[in-house]
Amino acid sequence: MKKILIFCLVSVLFVSCATDSETGGEVITEPVFSVQTKSVTSIGHESANVFGVISPSFVTTTSAYGICYGLTPNPTIEGSLSVGSGINPATGGFSCNLMSLANNTNYYVRAYGTTSEGTFYGDQLIFSTLNKLYSNGSAVIDVDGNTYQSIVINGKQWMKENLNVSKYRNGDVIPEVTDMVEWDALTTGAWCYFENTTENGTTYGKLYNWYAINDPRGLAPTGWHIPSDAEWTSLTNFLGGTSVAGIKMRDLGDLWSTSAVLATNQAGFSALPAGYGYLTQTYEPVDQPFNSLGDVAFWWSATASNPSTAYSLNVNLNNSVTRGSILKKTALSVRCVKN
Repeated sequence: MKKILIFCLVSVLFVSCATDSETGGEVITEPVFSVQTKSVTSIGHESANVFGVISPSFVTTTSAYGICYGLTPNPTIEGSLSVGSGINPATGGFSCNLMSLANNTNYYVRAYGTTSEGTFYGDQLIFSTLNKLYSNGSAVIDVDGNTYQSIVINGKQWMKENLNVSKYRNGDVIPEVTDMVEWDALTTGAWCYFENTTENGTTYGKLYNWYAINDPRGLAPTGWHIPSDAEWTSLTNFLGGTSVAGIKMRDLGDLWSTSAVLATNQAGFSALPAGYGYLTQTYEPVDQPFNSLGDVAFWWSATASNPSTAYSLNVNLNNSVTRGSILKKTALSVRCVKN
């Protein structure tokens, strides 16, 4: 039967002493195995990141480690746990991102480490998940028959997914343009997939130029519209401003770059890093008409800033939100908001 030992943050679990005849009886203490539960960060309404530390000198002999958690004190590996990976061999540090938690709920967490001697635990920490900032809205169907989930934030109903329609509201086809020179010359609506790859469209939706946004035939489904610059600003302000809104908007999945700061998606917006197509830009030594997949989520607004540019919003991997004015020829994602 596996022996479960519970101990404090810095506990001496096994210590042996020996007399070294060459040092005149000096007592030599062997390294101590310990587990520490260090901190809880990036707390959202359904997720949190917990840091732990295993004694560095015992990393190679630790067969398993991670974070156990629950609704009652002193959780063990017999309950809910997140198995750790990617431990730092020099410091013994690791982290686990807890997912699918209940909102507005107290959780108890402890780091654990398993060796041939048994499973040992760090001190217990307690944290509370946040309230949701959204409620689920009704599904919406576009003219192609695509179905989108929606959420209600601050009284407005937003699509939870990027638009993927190929026709205007009246059924007229929006041309797909894959040639960079042809795209650069456009002053009418068009769409493309990131890197002209259909699989990217399945994941991220289509990228549109602003002329498709502004077409009087309507890009959004019936009863919906492309958000104005003022509506994007209102959403950002409701979520706490540009410095913190992004962490509440970004999807929790692994489509974001591994260097991305952890997000909470507390607003339920589930922003995906679809990148952008900037087909008028020349790069040396090789043209790169598509950029920032995995790093940035961009969306158009319906508001022009001058004859050649329009306002957009983006969320980057550092969780900051940026409002910018960008060339109408750029290929960006689209979200819609209900009328």
